[in-house]
Amino acid sequence: MQGVVDNNYRFTDVSVKLPGITHDATILKESDLYKNSEHMIPTFTKLHHDIKVPLFLVGNPAHPLLPWLMKPYIEIHTFDEESFNCHLSSTQNVIKITFRRLKGRWGCLAKRIDVKPSFVPQVVLACAILHNFVEEQKESFSDSWDLSHQCNSEYPQPREENLTDSLSEDNIQAKDMRTVLRRYLKENVK
Repeated sequence: MQGVVDNNYRFTDVSVKLPGITHDATILKESDLYKNSEHMIPTFTKLHHDIKVPLFLVGNPAHPLLPWLMKPYIEIHTFDEESFNCHLSSTQNVIKITFRRLKGRWGCLAKRIDVKPSFVPQVVLACAILHNFVEEQKESFSDSWDLSHQCNSEYPQPREENLTDSLSEDNIQAKDMRTVLRRYLKENVK
């Protein structure tokens, strides 16, 4: 499952098209979000150091670097890059909490789902919709519902693929934007 969340722990986009062993970058590239990003991500920019910095999503190192998808530096050469990665990583706490709540409320997601495999995406999507409803109603969440620490099963994980960011114009713009953000954090966040 690929999910985009807002600051209120609600899903704004969900993709459940591919099996769980699929690499994150492949899931992204097959998603409606990737194919329709220009319509799905609000267009707002702020000028900083002569670069227009748009609203963007935060991805993990497996994702491609795009003008609308920021990811951490893979190879860290300076303290500023390491600091940037720490700041970027801290923004992902919202998504971690959201997924923890989703799996905690609907325990079927924390283990094997015993339904016909072709029906699993509908179950996952229904749980995400219910999750949003519960979060919107400001229902409480009990930490005792968090089953992630109770699960002893190891599931096969996607193998790391050697995905390099292409040198397209979009990628050059994204690298410039990441550099501007790194400089901004260095100058303004202590």
